[in-house]
Amino acid sequence: MIDKNFDTIYKTFRIELYRRIFAVIGQRDGALSAIDFFSVETIYLLGNPTITEFANTLCISQPNATYRIKSLIEKGYVVKSETEKKNTFRLQVTEKFMRFWHEDMDYGHFIFKRLAERFTPEELEQVDGIFEEFIKQIKMEEQQTC
Repeated sequence: MIDKNFDTIYKTFRIELYRRIFAVIGQRDGALSAIDFFSVETIYLLGNPTITEFANTLCISQPNATYRIKSLIEKGYVVKSETEKKNTFRLQVTEKFMRFWHEDMDYGHFIFKRLAERFTPEELEQVDGIFEEFIKQIKMEEQQTC
């Protein structure tokens, strides 16, 4: 039964994510497609990656990553910042992107705030331990992708 419950949670989070993304995209000008949004959000979540780190994370080719980054720079959602190494740049999202992305609207925080109202700290600590095991498993799987 746990697999079905987890599947339900996972699907619900994904649908909520897509609903919020398409609501944001539909409300604002700026020629940001869903793929653009996923790309720039990945840059944000990685915390100023290089183009290579971005490409490796998404398991896409370097030329594909470069093309996506160039487009996001032209649209004003990403900038390159120089590093100490020549020919190496870090990617950074701009304020234009941050107007799209609101952490305070994060569905996960909303759900966990509700759960904190219903469960004791001890029960939440048990769940947190389970989540830590999920994270360990995910990190092991990440090493085997691409």
